Parts: sequence; structure tokens; C-alpha cells
Amino acid sequence: PAPVYPLEFGARVYKISRDSQGNRLTHLKVTGGSLKGKTPLRGTAAGEAWEEKVDQIRFYFGESFEAAQEADAGMVCAVTGLTRTRAGDGLGSERKGWDPVLEPVLTYQILLPPDCDVHGMLRKLRMLEEELPELHVVWKDALGEIHVQVMGAVQLEILKSLIEERFQVTVEFGPGSIIYKET
Repeated sequence: PAPVYPLEFGARVYKISRDSQGNRLTHLKVTGGSLKGKTPLRGTAAGEAWEEKVDQIRFYFGESFEAAQEADAGMVCAVTGLTRTRAGDGLGSERKGWDPVLEPVLTYQILLPPDCDVHGMLRKLRMLEEELPELHVVWKDALGEIHVQVMGAVQLEILKSLIEERFQVTVEFGPGSIIYKET
């Protein structure tokens, strides 16, 4: 049987990425009603309310996409214009976001080449952090260091490769330590 969707708009964010021009894309599934271009959406990020407009609705087919005026319930699309969304967020009637199932257990300092701008790299890593919810980037202000919190060595190798591919910077990692949590 075909699913029955509510008339009230709702959507679930499942991924954040960037297009070839560097525009931030919020990938979502419309779970109720419909989404039109230039529609203002509301949410909360870090306890702070936000409102932003959807600039463009895109349907992707591999690397190419088709722009659309509207996405109906049940459709999966990518939208531009939203800067505060995160994977797992609910929009409209889908209010409650997902709680993370796994949390990183190890922390490593990122060792940058001597000619690399630390603050510029921090901005780039924050972009990666949006795209990879399992990655946590931490700025240690007193030390002027960037640390990453990850699940293990395999994720470190993937991160190293991704940084080199996307930003053309070869990084290394300092010795790791375990993140202790109060329970």
C-alpha cells in the first residue's frame, strides 16, 4: 500500500554536503505536506531559534541535478539556503531531532604543515564536521591547537585522506587520548 502523509509540512534532514561551487546543501525527505522554494523554515541549533528561507530545491541524479519549484511528501531532495541545519534535524511537524547513538571516544591533535593557516583550516574542518556528524572538531584556544574527536584509527585515516583530497593539505595527528565522560 502507498504511504499516507499528513497535510502539514514536515521534513527530516539526513545529510549535509556541498556542491561543486561550494554551496551548502541540506538533503532531506519531505514527510508531510509540500515544500516550495523561498519558504521560510524554522528550527533550533544549540538551543537558539533560527529562521531561514529555502533558496532552491534540487533533485539529484548522480552529479547532475534538476531544480524544482516544489517537493511533495515522500520526495527526497536537496535544498540551498539553510545554514543552521544538521543531519537528524526535524523541520516543520518533524520537530524532534535524532539523538546520537555513538559518541567519539578518542581525541587527537591535528598537526598542520608549518605554512598552513590554523584558523583557515579550522573553518574548513567545521565544514567537514557539518557533513560528517560522527566527527567533532575542538579548538583549544589556550594552546592554539585543533583537536578532533573520533571513533578510532580507521576514521583518522579516512579524515586524513579527505582533508588532502578536499583542501590539498597533508596533515598528521598527535598521540591520541581517551575522552572521559562523567556519568
